[in-house]
Amino acid sequence: MKCAYCISDINDAAVVCPVCRRDLYLFRPLQEKIAELEQKLKDIDTSRHALLEARIAELEARPVAPEPPAIEAEPAKKRNFLVSILFVGVVSLALLLAAHGLIVIIYDLKTLYLRIASLLLPLPFGFALYVWHPRNFWKSSLVALVVACLAVIGMSAVTGYVDKVPVLPDNLREWREFIEYSASITFSFVTGLFLGKIRYHQSQKPARPGRLMVMVAQLFAKDDEGELGLQKLAAKISRIAGAAAPAVSGAVSVYTGIKAVIGDS
Repeated sequence: MKCAYCISDINDAAVVCPVCRRDLYLFRPLQEKIAELEQKLKDIDTSRHALLEARIAELEARPVAPEPPAIEAEPAKKRNFLVSILFVGVVSLALLLAAHGLIVIIYDLKTLYLRIASLLLPLPFGFALYVWHPRNFWKSSLVALVVACLAVIGMSAVTGYVDKVPVLPDNLREWREFIEYSASITFSFVTGLFLGKIRYHQSQKPARPGRLMVMVAQLFAKDDEGELGLQKLAAKISRIAGAAAPAVSGAVSVYTGIKAVIGDS
């Protein structure tokens, strides 16, 4: 061992350092205790390392469970879309019929209020349906048409039961109003779909568009990526049309919704 005072190598059984003549009686138990603790730490590290190696070997020998085939998830997606269609269709239809009953049957208000309610109620349902299922735009539009027709037929049935009149239109003017009202509800729903499409693409952080102005000489020239300038221009026109589609759909919905009311006044 080494002397605690002069760090000289001395015999392990020495009580007095032969070099510096210092008494080592008080330091010997402390040095022995330190040496004992160091040996215990080494033993603990060795046993822990052995346990870790045994655990790793056990995990490596364990068979890996096979992953379920991806096709099993497809029916769930279809069921979810059907559930969403049923929810949106039933709730929106119930709200439209309730608005008709309150405005026309109970409070006997002007038809303009019913037209406004029919323009506003389908919007959030179209928005939600596209956000939930962004790849089913045309199917959702077909749902909107079906809901609109059922809503108008239901309103006509309630009015016919209360006023003792035929449910379906019996002349060309009434059929035109029937179609215009159905189109108003449909386009309101479709406007919500377009708004949901804009919101969905914003959340996906699409690529930043290029320059707006493209020189005519560059239309048929390829860039470094091999893309024609004409293709870039077509992509820009498509984006502009997509941005204007909600406004056009909303304008058609408003026009078809209140055209009959304004014409009568």
